[in-house]
Amino acid sequence: MNALSGETYVFAGVDGKYGVYALKELFELHKQGHKIKVPALLNERGNIGWVEVEDVVSFGKQSMKRIMLATSRLFVEVSEGAIISVYSKHLFRGSEEQIKLKFKLVNRLKVTKTTSRNDSLLLTTRIPLNLPEGNQEEWDFGFTLGYFIAEGSFKKRKRSFTKNSLGHLLAFAKQKRMTLEDYLKFTTDVIEIYLAIGQLDFERGYVDVVQKRFKFANPYKDKRSNGYQLRSSDLDLIHLIKNYIEGNDSHTKHIKNEAYNRTKKFLEGIMDGFLAGDGSYSKKGGGFQVEITTNYRLYNDLIFLSKALGYDTHINKGRFKKSSFHPSNNYYYLILSIFKNWHRRTAVGLVKEHIKKIEDVCEKEAFNLILKPIYTQDDKHVKFNHLYFTAFGIVVSDAVKTFAKLH
Repeated sequence: MNALSGETYVFAGVDGKYGVYALKELFELHKQGHKIKVPALLNERGNIGWVEVEDVVSFGKQSMKRIMLATSRLFVEVSEGAIISVYSKHLFRGSEEQIKLKFKLVNRLKVTKTTSRNDSLLLTTRIPLNLPEGNQEEWDFGFTLGYFIAEGSFKKRKRSFTKNSLGHLLAFAKQKRMTLEDYLKFTTDVIEIYLAIGQLDFERGYVDVVQKRFKFANPYKDKRSNGYQLRSSDLDLIHLIKNYIEGNDSHTKHIKNEAYNRTKKFLEGIMDGFLAGDGSYSKKGGGFQVEITTNYRLYNDLIFLSKALGYDTHINKGRFKKSSFHPSNNYYYLILSIFKNWHRRTAVGLVKEHIKKIEDVCEKEAFNLILKPIYTQDDKHVKFNHLYFTAFGIVVSDAVKTFAKLH
């Protein structure tokens, strides 16, 4: 029985809208009758397409094993009796570079102290999205959002209402032909947006981009960081951020699902804005290196964005780093290298990565997706009727039957 933790995130389409969902969310959405599709492997060449979910199965509480990968630190939590698709020494075989699949029970996976000798799992590198192209304005909006994720914060107001103040607010709401509830959402609980910037951000034109569409106060010197701060109370900017971004700090900020459904230029702008704020460009390598704190949701957003835009993402080994604000504390940083031009030779959008370790975790609610078959039973591709979708970028199977041959 293949079962994954309900907290496992997958990229999915729900009623034609793209987004990142936990399996337990997809279970509820399927019960409610929503149409769900996920990107899955279609054949041995590694082609990825959208396949309809036939069912989302709940297995109740299950004992879980956490399989963690060596360099990315991405992990998947699966049931003890799960069958995992792993790979032999060479990822591909034959002149057509077919994927060489083999299967093992979780408790038979090879895991040693020497990581390079361990079994490998596959990571997808591309996700096909069908979106309109967009224009410069869309890119500008996206850039501002990405820059906010990297460098932004906001100040909130504490709201307390009296009968008198509610009367005034209701009058303002009527002037705008809104209900009081809609007016409070419109005015929002955010007073001001802050962007932390440096001198190079002026010189590189980043400040011009964010000021192009929104109103900001004059920059002021931040004595603590020797940089500058930009402040804005522009409601259009506040609403843009609230519509597409969740979270308040570097540990929690990430992209809302709505962002994946706008335009390609919008997504490109988000990535460019984030890289402008938190990316370090290497002329020699021709790519950006990104270090972020252990915010796995944002980490996966960057991976999903790269796949959607056709960028080549290399997941690097993270490291511990001392905090400049709390020197006694070590923080683990996740590291990505993002190349806008495809940086390596491969015929398929997949890479392999060794397992670092497998450990027991507590019992958790367990689920799995059952995907609709795409081949007839007598077809040579029949093994792909038990399709492979991605969880946190890791290729896992929807198969609930025992494979005929286990290694």
